[in-house]
Amino acid sequence: MEEKEVLSTPEAILTSRRFYGVLLEESQKIVAAEKERLAGHRFILPLEYSDFLNLFVSFGTACLMKRNQVRNFIVDEFNEPALRQLYYYVTNMDSFTGDLSKGILLQGKYGSGKTVLLETYSAFHNHIVRRFSLKHPLLTFIKSVELQEQIRKKSIANFVRRPLIIDEFGRESKTVQDYGNTVRPISELLSLRSDVGAITHATSNFTLSTLSSDEFYGGMIGDRLRTMFNFITLPGESRRR
Repeated sequence: MEEKEVLSTPEAILTSRRFYGVLLEESQKIVAAEKERLAGHRFILPLEYSDFLNLFVSFGTACLMKRNQVRNFIVDEFNEPALRQLYYYVTNMDSFTGDLSKGILLQGKYGSGKTVLLETYSAFHNHIVRRFSLKHPLLTFIKSVELQEQIRKKSIANFVRRPLIIDEFGRESKTVQDYGNTVRPISELLSLRSDVGAITHATSNFTLSTLSSDEFYGGMIGDRLRTMFNFITLPGESRRR
């Protein structure tokens, strides 16, 4: 009687189409669940562009007045292209020129309106979430210098997953002393947020090339910045007067 060949467990697995089919189906379910989880991170605004602009002007004017600047938020040829991209982003439209799964980093000269634009977006978003009791996280708008100090006083864990808008990104000290040790709080935070896929927005006077330099965050973090941000330039000179 011919002796039957006995397969090892790995060999049996590799030759089993049913085993493969079960794992394929389960992996596809995992992917679908992750897509649903990611979709839940963002609230998609159901607005026409004209309505979005009108509301943005109102909330922008309120932001300016909180700074004791008694003037209206103005939409012009310098900020309108960025506002249009922001509209495509918050309405999840394919017309957005970047990657809808990434955050937005507004670049531009001092005083070009980057901070007011994203501060207005934060106020607009948070007002909607509170007003309609939506189960969506609020946006935390914070300057990079303050963020670094908060990480030192509290814990980096407080800022790893929450949606952040980091204002004046890159202006903080790149290293700090912590009980005699040299640490890089913002670099560490960016690395952790990249690992967990947390949505990060920012404003900066610096280009990606500068942010990736050794004087700033270095090449490794710079490479992560590419996966975290859509880089949008806000042109024009200072609006401050």
